[in-house]
Amino acid sequence: MDSVNAFFRAPSLETDVETTVKRSRFIGSVRKVLDAAEAQEKLKEISVKFPKATHYCWAYRIGTSSVLEHCSDAGEPAGTAGRPILGALKRCGLDNTLLVVTRYFGGIKLGIRGLIDAYGDAARLAAEACEAVEMEFCLPLRLVCGYDYSKTLLTTLDKYSFGEENRALSYGESVEVRLEIPLVRTAEITPQLEEMKARNFLLALEWGKEKTVRERRI
Repeated sequence: MDSVNAFFRAPSLETDVETTVKRSRFIGSVRKVLDAAEAQEKLKEISVKFPKATHYCWAYRIGTSSVLEHCSDAGEPAGTAGRPILGALKRCGLDNTLLVVTRYFGGIKLGIRGLIDAYGDAARLAAEACEAVEMEFCLPLRLVCGYDYSKTLLTTLDKYSFGEENRALSYGESVEVRLEIPLVRTAEITPQLEEMKARNFLLALEWGKEKTVRERRI
């Protein structure tokens, strides 16, 4: 994964914003998601949070370099809900994001144009309120060393700017350090750590298999 694809813009907050159009309630909900399965889970959570609604229309954009886009009108006339919601995500530059607009019908039909405007406006307001930030992919890292080499290890991590605020330490029979390394920096730090492991300064050097995400630190 190159440096461009390791970063993306996504919501920092789970946001729900409500508007009313001719007595119909429209609730725009924004959630960060990393795959389609998580998007479906979040959609179910929103339907539980707002029960007995008339429609749960949604769109998501997942990925970075090759973005997967999908949307649903969820029973509204074709093109009146999903596409306006997806358009709001794209205009706000949000990736790895699900946006759901929940509707409680108020008894007055809005017409095709009215639905497009209502869903688009609800989606836009939610997308603008979610406090989007640049995020980055990371890999979890677990390091273990003896007490004799703990100072050397921590000094090495400091050199690469992984200071106290970026790592979790635990002390037992040995010293264990857990931290998250941005993907774009794994190649930078790996040779030094592997050398320490080869020289038995490290008892364990274990990379996690599942990527994590965090707000990018500059």
